[in-house]
Amino acid sequence: MHTLQTHRSETPIQRTERFKEWYERYVEFQGEEPITITVHQVWHQYGGPEEGGWTFPCGYPIETVCIFSQAQALRILHELHEKYDGEDYEDNLYDICLAQGYARFYPATRPHYE
Repeated sequence: MHTLQTHRSETPIQRTERFKEWYERYVEFQGEEPITITVHQVWHQYGGPEEGGWTFPCGYPIETVCIFSQAQALRILHELHEKYDGEDYEDNLYDICLAQGYARFYPATRPHYE
């Protein structure tokens, strides 16, 4: 979810509704409440020349925030989106996600073409 692209065109009410939907979908698909929000700086890495060239997504962990309730998660999602939408961060792309653990580098192993 590269969320900042959408963030710029939404009102605060629309963002709250979108964040609430994310939270509810997370609980539905994971079967448990998220306990962290992770932030990664993301880019696409060249994978190889096969099929005219291919890339794969990579993520560098920036921060992890612990959360204890849906209300707190919504507030922190707003804060993080405001922070990473600022001028200091405009040259990069960020991925802000609900999670169960801390932010880690990804992928753990370099993918290979099959």
